[in-house]
Amino acid sequence: MSVVSLYRSTGRHATWLELFFDLVFVAVIGVVTHDLAHTHNGHIGAEQLLRFPLVFIPVWWIWMTHTLYSNRFDKDSREHRLFSLCLMALLVVLSLFVESSLEQGFALFALLYGAIRLMLAYLYWTIHRSKEQYVHFAKDVGTAIAVGALVSMSAALISGPAKFVVFYLGIIIDAGLQILLRHKLNSKPVDKVHLVERIGLLVIIILGESLIAMVGSLDHEQWDLYSTASSITGFLLIGAIWWIYFDSFPTLERAKRLTSGNILIFTHLLLCMGLLILANMIRHAILGDLDRPTFALLAITGLVFFYLGKQIPYWYAFPIWRRAIVSNTFICIGITVGSSFLSRIEYSLIGMTLGMLVYVYLTFKRILAVDVDNYLEAPHAAAAAS
Repeated sequence: MSVVSLYRSTGRHATWLELFFDLVFVAVIGVVTHDLAHTHNGHIGAEQLLRFPLVFIPVWWIWMTHTLYSNRFDKDSREHRLFSLCLMALLVVLSLFVESSLEQGFALFALLYGAIRLMLAYLYWTIHRSKEQYVHFAKDVGTAIAVGALVSMSAALISGPAKFVVFYLGIIIDAGLQILLRHKLNSKPVDKVHLVERIGLLVIIILGESLIAMVGSLDHEQWDLYSTASSITGFLLIGAIWWIYFDSFPTLERAKRLTSGNILIFTHLLLCMGLLILANMIRHAILGDLDRPTFALLAITGLVFFYLGKQIPYWYAFPIWRRAIVSNTFICIGITVGSSFLSRIEYSLIGMTLGMLVYVYLTFKRILAVDVDNYLEAPHAAAAAS
C-alpha cells in the first residue's frame, strides 16, 4: 500500500480509486440525464430542462473538487480510500432525489450536497493540520468550500424560487473564493499532466454515455430511412467529436500559460454538459419523437457548449491560434444554427454533423498546422514536473 505522495511522481496515472469514483459519478449522471431522454407530446418540458443543470452542476463540482484534492495530496492511503468510498455512497444516495429535486425532494438534495461539500472541506483542513510544506492555502480552501456548503444547505429552509437562487449562490461563493485563492494555490501548483488525464478520462466516459444513449434507442420497432440515417449520422458525430477533442488534447499538458488549472476546469463544465445534451439529441433524432423547436434548442445549446468548452483552453494557452479559433467557432455555430431551420430533425442532425466535420477540417488546416512550440514547456521539463 503506497503512503508516498503521488504529486508529480514519475509516470503518474489515475489510481484505481479515481477510476472507480468516475464510474460512480457517471452512474449518477445517468440518472441526471434520464429526464432529457423522455418526451411528452413531442417536446421536453421546462421542468425537465431546468432540472438538468440544477443537478448536474453540483454533482460535477463534487467530482472536480475531489479530483483537485487528489491531484495535489493523494497518497492512495487506506484512509483516503475509505473516505472517498463514503463520498461515493453519499453521491449514490443523492441520486435518489434527482427526480424530485425541483419539488419535495429539494431540501434533502441540498442537505446531502452540503454534507458532501463539508466532508471535502474536512479533507483540506486535515492537510492544514498536518503542516505540510508549501500548503498554507489548505485551510483557506477548506473554509471556502465550507462557507459555500453552508449557504447551499440553508436553501433547504427556504420556499419558492428563491431557494434555487440561494443554493446556486453557495456554489458561486465556493467556486469564486477558490478562484480568488489562485495565487496562494500556486505555492503547490496542480499536477498538470495528471489533471489533463483526469479530465480526458471524464470526457471519454461521457462520450461512452453518449454511445449508450444512442444504442438504447436502436431497439425501437419501426425503422425507416430517416432513423437509419440518424443512427449513422449520430455515430459519425460522436466519432468526430472524439477525434478532434483528443487529437490535440495532450498539448495542454505542456502549455506554459495553463498554471492554475481553472481554465480547464470551468470550460469543461460547458463541454461535459454539451456532450450529454448532444447524446440525448441523437437519441431523439433516431426515435423521431421530438418536435423541431425543442430539437433545435438541444442541438444549438449542446454544440455551442461543446465548441466553447473545447476552444477556450486553446484560445487562452496559444495566442497564435486565437484568430483562427474565433473564426472557426463562428463558422461552425453558424452551420449549426442554419441546420436547425431544416424541415425535419433528421435533416438538422445531418447538417450539424457536416458542421462538425467542417470544424475538424478547419482545426487541422488552420490551427494544428501552426507551430506552437514557443508556448510549450520542453518535454524534459514537463516530465520532471510530472
